[in-house]
Amino acid sequence: MSASRKTLVVTNDFPPRIGGIQSYLRDFIATQDPESIVVFASTQNAEEAHAYDKTLDYEVIRWPRSVMLPTPTTAHAMAEIIREREIDNVWFGAAAPLALMAGTAKQAGASKVIASTHGHEVGWSMLPGSRQSLRKIGTEVDVLTYISQYTLRRFKSAFGSHPTFEHLPSGVDVKRFTPATPEDKSATRKKLGFTDTTPVIACISRLVPRKGQDSLIKAMPQVIAARPDAQLLIVGSGRYESTLRRLATDVSQNVKFLGRLEYQDMINTLAAADIFAMPARTRGGGLDVEGLGIVYLEAQACGVPVIAGASGGAPETVTPATGLVVEGSDVDKLSELLIELLDDPIRRAAMGAAGRAHVEAEWSWEIMGERLTNILQSEPR
Repeated sequence: MSASRKTLVVTNDFPPRIGGIQSYLRDFIATQDPESIVVFASTQNAEEAHAYDKTLDYEVIRWPRSVMLPTPTTAHAMAEIIREREIDNVWFGAAAPLALMAGTAKQAGASKVIASTHGHEVGWSMLPGSRQSLRKIGTEVDVLTYISQYTLRRFKSAFGSHPTFEHLPSGVDVKRFTPATPEDKSATRKKLGFTDTTPVIACISRLVPRKGQDSLIKAMPQVIAARPDAQLLIVGSGRYESTLRRLATDVSQNVKFLGRLEYQDMINTLAAADIFAMPARTRGGGLDVEGLGIVYLEAQACGVPVIAGASGGAPETVTPATGLVVEGSDVDKLSELLIELLDDPIRRAAMGAAGRAHVEAEWSWEIMGERLTNILQSEPR
């Protein structure tokens, strides 16, 4: 790849601090030739950032502030990097607001500008001032990436018709997220205090109202009536935790709050479940919505059948063979689907196998990395 086009990634969201966009960029950059990448990122903690950057095989230039804004000073610093490093592409890790500097990137010599969207732009597109910013970004960038057909439908008109829109959701690490062996599954369940036959429902997510953990807790009395030994595992932390714990008072023997788990423990817990359920729902008149929901795909990669909420892009993660979709607020329907699946191990096994095949064929990092390479390495139109 000696003739690779060189890409400058401009972002507020970059490790060592970890969140959704940080992981997205870290994992996508790892699919590329390191010599073709330079990162220009903000600094939350200088010491941690310096230690992290030393572990990487590509160059990271740190903006010495905790937040990078599209100011003339930031734009000037970015332009200097473009000129000095002979940059061909500028990739804004999150379109809003940093891609407002797209025009400066072009003037400095970049021949292609890419900007990635992650779902929050749906909210921006609903507010007049922010919508104007999206239109300015849309007129100056060449490629806009999106994570789901749902988010694209919601904000496409705000960005206008100039950019090319490319589907670039996160991939799934199919080597780490893999079906558990019977021995591993048994060991994880034993650690949790369960037997091999305990019916286990897992929900792994931040504890916020949109994710639907409250609906799962409300569904448990009906589930317990059918399967008295059923267990709901709620993994994650967040502002909604105290509310959820109160809600679970009457079913506390069948609902376990595990908090945030170490990464491998989280995977083991997911792979040991009979069902992964996250009945997400749209809130705030469409402002608070599930952009995609990569955890639905991680569950399928582990061979676990999925119940997804009918919010935003979440239904796009499953097929009729791999998962079910439910309105997140419909507790009766949710409990009905949970009981149906718990009572049918043959169907669960078939859904799990189909889910694994679905993710390997459509959602692996190899596939997504190739998609990004095509975006970065193709000549500007």
